[in-house]
Amino acid sequence: VRPGGISRVFAAVEENVLLICPGVFTIHARWKGVAVREILEIARARADAATITLHGPPGAYEKVEGFQTDEVAAGRVFLAYAVNGRTLPGKHGFPLRAVARDRFGSDWVKYVYKIEAR
Repeated sequence: VRPGGISRVFAAVEENVLLICPGVFTIHARWKGVAVREILEIARARADAATITLHGPPGAYEKVEGFQTDEVAAGRVFLAYAVNGRTLPGKHGFPLRAVARDRFGSDWVKYVYKIEAR
């Protein structure tokens, strides 16, 4: 994904969301990205899927996290490509990082490269 490339295809979502990594740090930031529900609509994902699973890359940053379809449908999960008006830095998951309102940062998948609807 090239910076700005995904924003030409999908409508941008921009929200202030608190990222909490218990015992480590908190950051209140303005995240900008694309709604996972919009990606699923365009991909014609299974309408009967119970879980939407986001994957980080195999290796050191491998992470798999499932989200209920109602969370995704309500817009509480999106993929950020920018934070506080700047391109998402590598340490925060460039090119795409899950932002999941009402969830701890440990559920926010970095370096998202795959989405599954099951």
